[in-house]
Amino acid sequence: MVKCCSAIGCASRCLPNSKLKGLTFHVFPTDENIKRKWVLAMKRLDVNTASIWEPKKGDVLCSRHFRKTDFDRSTPNTKLKPGVIPSVFEAPYHLQEKREKLHCRKNFILKTLPVTNHSHQLVGASCIEEFQPQFIFEHSYSVMDSPKKLKHKLDHVIIELENTKESLRNVLDREKHFQKSLRKTIRELKDECLISQETASRLDAFCWECCENTE
Repeated sequence: MVKCCSAIGCASRCLPNSKLKGLTFHVFPTDENIKRKWVLAMKRLDVNTASIWEPKKGDVLCSRHFRKTDFDRSTPNTKLKPGVIPSVFEAPYHLQEKREKLHCRKNFILKTLPVTNHSHQLVGASCIEEFQPQFIFEHSYSVMDSPKKLKHKLDHVIIELENTKESLRNVLDREKHFQKSLRKTIRELKDECLISQETASRLDAFCWECCENTE
């Protein structure tokens, strides 16, 4: 299954040629404290639960959300330095206004989860209002389809393409059969002296011209 970056608005996918393009993908830390800092840095909210989005097993972030100094390139396999936090995020344009309006919603309630301040120290739930305007809701139209859905769509397109090709082949076969039948009729008319040689030649040339245009 192709892995996709979990950041809102990021369309990066883990493909065989990703490393050649300098793009790497990194799973969320197993250390709960560091993982919480990653999640808060993403500023992503789950619209279904009105709470901070929680990563699932296998979820990843791509290297575009880290600084160059965050990587350890001393080994063939590029990896993150211990304890680094992703810091390069840009809200999609269509969500920027929604994020600004979020602060103006009086009845908006965000389910509280452990939150850290700028020094990455845990703070109380009373400080959650300070962070509310910074988060971005995860709307269904802003998240890329799952690889399973994309595979289903691709299979459907391939089937439609094959059906179209088959229909086109059938049309061309019927046209060629018609042209052969027409040339045979022209020869029979000429043999029976029902049309002149000149007319037969013109009709035969017309059939060949049509045949060449369809090939």
